[in-house]
Amino acid sequence: MSFKNMDSKWQKKWDEKGIFKGKDNKGKKFYVLEMFSYPSGKLHMGHVRNYSIGDSYARFKRMQGYNVLYPVGFDSFGLPAENAAKKSGENPRVWTEKCISEVKRQLRMLGFSYDWDRLVETYKEDYYRWNQWLFLQLYKKGLAYRKNSPVNWCHSCKTVLANEQVENGKCWRCKSEVGERILEQWFFKITKYANRLLKDLKKLEGWPEKVKVMQENWIGKKKWIDIDYEIEGKKEKITVSTTRPDTNFGATFVVIAPEHPLLDKKNFIPSKHKRV
Repeated sequence: MSFKNMDSKWQKKWDEKGIFKGKDNKGKKFYVLEMFSYPSGKLHMGHVRNYSIGDSYARFKRMQGYNVLYPVGFDSFGLPAENAAKKSGENPRVWTEKCISEVKRQLRMLGFSYDWDRLVETYKEDYYRWNQWLFLQLYKKGLAYRKNSPVNWCHSCKTVLANEQVENGKCWRCKSEVGERILEQWFFKITKYANRLLKDLKKLEGWPEKVKVMQENWIGKKKWIDIDYEIEGKKEKITVSTTRPDTNFGATFVVIAPEHPLLDKKNFIPSKHKRV
């Protein structure tokens, strides 16, 4: 029997027996979830590496007697999928579903032990309606708000990038140059939960220290006070946030960032080196 035939035989038996399905019962449970892929083409070796690790861990926990929940999904609702569809010249939904079908085929050929009954496709209403519901709950509680903020902007992908997605000044996805842009965006008041988040980091036994430090920096709790400086002859004030209010009495000047909103008002830009 050829390897290909043997592979198909056992994958068929796995499906018929449902041996990878997570069961709704009591006992030892374990949840394995990898970052869903963008279905904007075909799988590459980066996907295979990532999913091989998750699959190995899921199988390992099953061998230890755990009832493993190992779902699979596609991050298919957003600009990456839309931009890929534009390049192909097809309707975004048609293109996305075609790509999902191809990636499903590849994942099954690779023999990953997913519970295919737990498939998640984020472009479908039965998924994103819960995103909308969750956002509304945060908004009602005053935890979602809009403000202008500088962002990393990829001109090619036409999307905002996190700092981690900018590699040597370029977009991690398309390798185009990344610039800075001021955009009005939605924010969540994660800092309101900073104390709880930092406290619970101590419960993460066995986690690499560098990962916990990254989380601490991301939570970004700081203690400071705001000092309002009056501007001679103006109604506006410059607010300075500082962790060292004791140094205020020795302050001789204030430096503001290039993107500070006051710089949009030309009458605030001194024509001479004049104290304000």
